[in-house]
Amino acid sequence: MALSSIFKLREKVTAGIIDLLSQTTLGTNGAKYRHLDTPQRIHEADQPLFLSMERNEKVIGNITFCRREHDWYIRYFAFHSLAQTGNQKKSHDKSNSFLKRELGQFFDDAFLGNIDGKKVRSMYAYIDPKNQRSKWMSENFGFKVIRQLITQSYSRISPKSSDRLQVLNNYEEISPIVKAEYGNHSYFFTAHAQKPPFYVLRNEFEEIIAFTRVTHVKWIIERLPGRFGSQLTRIIPLLPYLNKLIQPKNHEFLVPEIVYVKEQNKELLDELFSAILEKERLHLLLWWIDAKDPLYQSVKSKMKWGPFHQLIGTAPVDVVQRTGDGEPMFLDKPVFVTAWDMV
Repeated sequence: MALSSIFKLREKVTAGIIDLLSQTTLGTNGAKYRHLDTPQRIHEADQPLFLSMERNEKVIGNITFCRREHDWYIRYFAFHSLAQTGNQKKSHDKSNSFLKRELGQFFDDAFLGNIDGKKVRSMYAYIDPKNQRSKWMSENFGFKVIRQLITQSYSRISPKSSDRLQVLNNYEEISPIVKAEYGNHSYFFTAHAQKPPFYVLRNEFEEIIAFTRVTHVKWIIERLPGRFGSQLTRIIPLLPYLNKLIQPKNHEFLVPEIVYVKEQNKELLDELFSAILEKERLHLLLWWIDAKDPLYQSVKSKMKWGPFHQLIGTAPVDVVQRTGDGEPMFLDKPVFVTAWDMV
């Protein structure tokens, strides 16, 4: 691999990379938001590889790869040059051409095993289909849309508690169920999902009948999705009750993963989610799930998802993938989504 000297490849994150990612606004024509947790979250990356673009000792671009055996997940893709190349079209095209050439060589080398000595079987990422920068990455480096996730909200102004809700710290107790429910999903990976604590519901026989793990998330919301997203961002914080759901300058919510409810019972799912919100003194969950996941398919039309869903609806997320020569694309199975990948 012979990248230009402007590129640096590291296994440890730097302050410059953290600064770039913390300042990056995600989204384009729909929702726009910034992660407030990046300085802490980035240190949780599994087997990371940081490819950064640096000029005058300043990081102006970064791709973060999480190396999961022979599959690499692309966690961050942030390049100032794609968004801030000035008003000159020729300058913009020249910058894009340089990036395309250099990054294209890196991707090719990774699949040949020239990066860390192991051939990459596939790379995958989650992108907003309205995000032009993400689409640029996907379209220029051979990535194809293979699945679609749904961003499903669950909100309650006054969530209800449950006497059956318990905190569990032993992943081994739920591990067989997780494997049975999700083990055949594409990109099944539990390095993050198996970290306690977990919330569980037990019946009178102490049998686990529902569980999930949740991640606390904080965003700055610059714009909500939808036609009136900008106005809603300004108005909702002024409205009683609804301002419990959205605080644009410090928007806090939960993200569930490894969600299980016995017999895909929607009442159990409602009880679980509501009780967790009450316990955490929050009002909103955002659940990223494969659109064709069996649990979601079973409950999506039966659940009362709450006022946030009524305001915003659901948002699609494309799963894009590139595979090595001769490797099959994972088209026929739902994708396993771990919360860390989305936040």
